[in-house]
Amino acid sequence: MWLSIFSVFFYLLSVLLITPMLLKIQAGEPASVPNRMPFLTAALLAILLHFINLIPLFTDLTSGQNFSVIEISSLISVMTATIATLAFLFRIHTLWFLLPIIYSFAIINLVLSTLMPAHFLYHLNQDMGLFIHVGLSLLTYSVCSIVALYSIQLVWIDRALKNKKLPFSPMIPPLMTVERHFFRLMLIGEILLTIVLISGSYHLSKTFAPQDIQKAVFSFLAWIVFGSALVGHWKLHWRGKKVVYYALLGIILLTIAYFGSRVMLEI
Repeated sequence: MWLSIFSVFFYLLSVLLITPMLLKIQAGEPASVPNRMPFLTAALLAILLHFINLIPLFTDLTSGQNFSVIEISSLISVMTATIATLAFLFRIHTLWFLLPIIYSFAIINLVLSTLMPAHFLYHLNQDMGLFIHVGLSLLTYSVCSIVALYSIQLVWIDRALKNKKLPFSPMIPPLMTVERHFFRLMLIGEILLTIVLISGSYHLSKTFAPQDIQKAVFSFLAWIVFGSALVGHWKLHWRGKKVVYYALLGIILLTIAYFGSRVMLEI
């Protein structure tokens, strides 16, 4: 409980340290770059405590791993927060506007997993290949979630530029830079999803279950959507709203694949 409380506190502190600057930019006012050190310290402490809070998911290998929807969602949120924070740590500054959303998502999931614990056990220790497959699946979803958030940021910057409401600020990344990072991250997500589909097809042939078919079908559809967006960008020079729609459709399909059958099983 205390780990969750302190983790939520540091997540909130991280959000509060950058939100005033973002609100100024949203209002069209000039904003300076905030001090990185207090923000990164709070964010890294929040993530570390969040991970420590999730350690019981994996330590009791004899009774199985608690992979309920809430616990999985909490794990995905901290993985997403880790990726975004590490990217910012290595001076990828196109994530300023996404960090409050990502940290807020982590806070919500951490609170839910603490106040509404659920149990849905998997015995992944009996199959290390399946354990790796699940880990890759969670990483893939985290990456694709950031892709979807990047697409929203693209729309916001593009609309602000067209309406001439975007103030000059070192905190606002150039549209082309955001777009370049967006497609690079989408490519990484597509590669990871390809690996997940290949490993998933192997495990599907060993242990057939109806919910696994649903996961495979919707994951494959998401793979087609992301792949189409990438090919369309490179061959047909797709940009703007079209690729944004593809990114959002892809994450919706992945969400159905990862959580659809699990929600029905736990209800």
